[in-house]
Amino acid sequence: MPTLKKFTLKNFKGIEEVHIDLEDRSNCPVLTLIGLNESGKTTILEGISHFVSGDRSVSGLFEGMHSKASGAGLIPVHKKAAFSSNIEISALVQLDENDIKEIEALAKSNKLQVDKPPLLQPFLVSKNFTFVDSSLKKTTNYWSFKLFTKSAKGNQFKEYKRPTDQDKDQDFWLAIVKLLEDRLPHVSYFPTFLVDMPSRIYLQEHENERPVNRHYRYVFQDILDSLNEGLDLDRHVSNRISEFKTSQNSANWFSVFFGSPSKSPIDSVFQKISNAVTREVLGSWQRVFQRAISAKSIFVEWNIDTEKGDIPYASFYVSDGESRYAISERSLGFRWFFSFLLFTAFKQTKKRSTIFIFDEPAANLHAKAQAELLTSFSKIASEGSRVIYSTHSHHMIDPRWLSGAYIVENAALDYDTADSFGLATKPTNIKATRYRDFLSKYPTRSSYFQPVIEKLEYVSPEIIGEEPFAVVEGVSDYYALRLAQKISKLKTVFRLMPGVGSGASGPLISQMLGRGERFVILLDDDKAGIKEAERYHSDWYLKPESAFTLATIDPKYKGKSLEALLDSETLSIIKTHLSLEGAPSKKQIGWYLAEACANDEMAKSALSKETLENLKSILVYLNKILK
Repeated sequence: MPTLKKFTLKNFKGIEEVHIDLEDRSNCPVLTLIGLNESGKTTILEGISHFVSGDRSVSGLFEGMHSKASGAGLIPVHKKAAFSSNIEISALVQLDENDIKEIEALAKSNKLQVDKPPLLQPFLVSKNFTFVDSSLKKTTNYWSFKLFTKSAKGNQFKEYKRPTDQDKDQDFWLAIVKLLEDRLPHVSYFPTFLVDMPSRIYLQEHENERPVNRHYRYVFQDILDSLNEGLDLDRHVSNRISEFKTSQNSANWFSVFFGSPSKSPIDSVFQKISNAVTREVLGSWQRVFQRAISAKSIFVEWNIDTEKGDIPYASFYVSDGESRYAISERSLGFRWFFSFLLFTAFKQTKKRSTIFIFDEPAANLHAKAQAELLTSFSKIASEGSRVIYSTHSHHMIDPRWLSGAYIVENAALDYDTADSFGLATKPTNIKATRYRDFLSKYPTRSSYFQPVIEKLEYVSPEIIGEEPFAVVEGVSDYYALRLAQKISKLKTVFRLMPGVGSGASGPLISQMLGRGERFVILLDDDKAGIKEAERYHSDWYLKPESAFTLATIDPKYKGKSLEALLDSETLSIIKTHLSLEGAPSKKQIGWYLAEACANDEMAKSALSKETLENLKSILVYLNKILK
């Protein structure tokens, strides 16, 4: 199956040129576009949706090949007056051995042989929109693979020469393109506004059809396709109604039809749709969220709109066993997840993989719902598909996927100035930079990746848990010890708790003393740590063994902070991981440790042997005194 290695967008809306890598050394199955409002995340996702294998039901939502529109919405904003150039959406494609075997079989049927090595080289597949004076003149797909062939008895491969237009049926190159088009990963975009499902989904194309209706009309066909029974919405629904209407040739055909045997086959079609949606959507709901829901079944009712040209329409209903409700009558959360699961359940096929694209998913839902959505993304990725999504919420950041994250910014805006939301006059210039590279080049521009910081520096309070507790100075110390515990698999009898500085643990001490809980305060053995340990002894009447510095654990730690126990080898690992030119800062070290704690694969090689032993010795000591 072909692999899409990289997307490139040129001249699309506010984008001059942007590259999104899908296959690199990290090979992350979920790509996160992180950016502030108006940064251009949506523009990038819209651009990708227009790729050759983009979803025909969704590209029409924005203006493009399927939208029956002028295409003016694709033009860079500052060039709309007179744009005469190309807009290009391309991907670097890599074929595998199975693709080559399919091509060889196709060649054999054409009495040809193909040269394999050139076909195994990555090549570009592009969709080009050509404009003259801001008017869309043509849309063209380009495939740039090199094709060398010879006859069955030939001695030497030669570059294939395509026949003239009159002999298109004999064009072997075009036959390969058609073969690969059906094998390319399918790009499926789910804009958030698709949650507003129409109460009536009209089942055939009609004048002034709304794009959202067209999308859901195609969803019905996707459901029928998933059944592998050859069912077609036009042939087995719309045409049956039209044929009955023609055969009756009377004004009361409608009432006759609903009492005739001709209605029964159509009922059967929608019963199959209802069964499939109940099985896939409600089944996925329970698998993802690991809990029962009140909905027991989903069913689809259909009817005919006699005031709209006798067009058939359908509506989704949910039943809890006693009552039924239209989907539009349910909460935003229910509607969002229903639309999301309906969208994903019937897009994945065994014939080709899918790249799901989500724009600010679950942006209006509560934090728990957003966390559950990340769980669903993990499931989608584990089944062979990929996910690209945008967010500016720390609830939607998963540290496991930061290797595939991009920071998106609009160079026309400066979010670090007081006038960041002013009327900028510079042309929109959307850029996407890998999170690692952005962190390395612009460590002070933290507002651009603030959601990542909030996610990595947040630790859910464990004061609710069981005693005893070991309070450390800060979140970096907490993650360092948590990581060492995870790697060494040391069983501890205490809970780690991060403080907010050497002298700021007073409120925690007050709370734990009030609860009568056992705890210790571990501080760095620097000037501030020694001073605060003495203050905790005098002001809170703590025993020396309840508040101490690292030197108490081992004299070799005298004068050191916990961070200083990370040796040069570990610092080098951090520098390489974050693509830094110089030594990592204290904050960068903390972000690295937090990310490694959340990523099992990364954790395996996150610390050097010496660093691990240093940190483990602290855990062993804490275990000993808190048993």
